[in-house]
Amino acid sequence: MPRVYEGWIVVGSAGVVVTMIGAAFFYGFGTIFNPLREEFGWSAAATSFAFSLRQETSGIASPFIGMAIDRLGSRKVLFFGLAVVATGVIAMSFMQTLWQFYVVMALIAVGTSASGGQVGLVAIATWFETRRARAMSIMTVGGGVAGTLVVGVAALVEALGWRGALRALAGLIVVLGGLAALNVRSRPSGHPQPMDGLATRPGETATPYEDWGVPVRQAVRSWAYIVFTYSLFANGFATTALIVLQIPFFESLGMSKTAAGSTVAVFTLTSILGRLGAGVLADRFDKRLVLAASVGSVGLGMPLLAITHTYWSALAVMVLLAPGFGGAIPVRPAMLADYFGTRYFGTLNGITALITTFGGFGSPILVGWLVDRTGSYDLGWIICGVIGLTALPAALASRPPRALIEIHRRPSPPLGAGAG
Repeated sequence: MPRVYEGWIVVGSAGVVVTMIGAAFFYGFGTIFNPLREEFGWSAAATSFAFSLRQETSGIASPFIGMAIDRLGSRKVLFFGLAVVATGVIAMSFMQTLWQFYVVMALIAVGTSASGGQVGLVAIATWFETRRARAMSIMTVGGGVAGTLVVGVAALVEALGWRGALRALAGLIVVLGGLAALNVRSRPSGHPQPMDGLATRPGETATPYEDWGVPVRQAVRSWAYIVFTYSLFANGFATTALIVLQIPFFESLGMSKTAAGSTVAVFTLTSILGRLGAGVLADRFDKRLVLAASVGSVGLGMPLLAITHTYWSALAVMVLLAPGFGGAIPVRPAMLADYFGTRYFGTLNGITALITTFGGFGSPILVGWLVDRTGSYDLGWIICGVIGLTALPAALASRPPRALIEIHRRPSPPLGAGAG
C-alpha cells in the first residue's frame, strides 16, 4: 500500500492481535471463572490465584520477551507467542486438576506476553515520534474493543461449555492472529517514507529516523524511571482486581453470566474514550500530567464501588473510572520511549511491564480472599482504591531525565573531529 504510511499498517495489524488476545484471555477468561469453581469445587481465592499467576508470569517473561524483540525483531517473536498461546489453550481444555490449571495459565501467560501489546508497542515506537502517543493509543484501542467481544465469548462458553469454547478460541488465534502478524515489524533503516508519515514541503528533506537510547542500567537507576514505574505499580494493583473479578462481582449483584459479561463491554468501550483522548492530549501536552490524571481517576473511583450495591449504580461508577484506566495504557509506553529512546525500548518496556504486574499480582488474591471471608467485595475495593491513589503523586514526580537525554541523544561527531 504505497500511498499509506507503513507505520499505520503496523498499528492496525498489531491492534488486531491485541484485540484477539484481550478478548479471549484477558477479559474473556472471567467468563470461565465460575464454571471452573462449579465443576471442580475450587474456592474463589484458589481460582483467583491462577489469574494472578497469569499476570505475574507474563510480567516475569516480559523483560526476556523485550530482549528477544530487540535482537530478533517483532515479527518472529509475535509468531512464537501465538504458537505458545494456542498450545496452552488447547492444553487447558483437557485439564482436570488445580495444579494443571496453574501450569497452563503460566504457559498461556508467556505466549500472551510474546504476542500481546508489548510486541506491537516496540514496533510502533520506531515508526512514530511526534505522533507516538496517538499511534500507540490507536493500537491499544484493540484492548478496549476486546472487552466488547466478551459477550460473544460468554455466549460461546454457554453454547459449547468452557472446554469447547477454549478449543474454538485457539483455532481463531492461530488463523486470524497469524495473518495479522505478517504485517508487524520495526522500521528498517533507510525506509523511504518520512517519520510519522508526515509529508515534507517542496525542497525539504524528510527527518531521518534517529535510533537512540539510554542504556538499560542507567535508565532503571534514574529517579524519573523509579517514580514512573511506581505509579504504574500502584495503578496496576487497583485495576487488575477489577478486571479479573468484574464478572463475578456483577454476578454477586444478581446478574446472569451474559449480562455480567455485557458490563465488560460497557467498561471497555468507555475506556476507549480514555485511550484515544489521552493519546491526542499526550502528543500536545506534558505526558506526565496526562498520566497523573488517568491514574488519579482510577484511585478515586475504586472505593466508590464499595458503596454501590445495585447493578446500575456499580455500572455508573465503572463508567466513571474507565477513561482513566484506558488513558494510562498508551501514555505509559509513549513516555518511556520519549524519556529513554527506542534503541533499548523492548528490554526497558519489558522490565516496566514486570514491575507493573508485580502491582497487579496480589490484588485479585486479596480481594478473592476477602470475598471468601466476608462475602462482600467492599473492603477489597477500598484497599485497591487507597493504594491506587498513591500513583497520582508518583506520576507527577516523573519528570524527563534531561541529563541522560542530553548525553545519549547528542549527535555523534564527524569522523576525524578533534584530531590534530
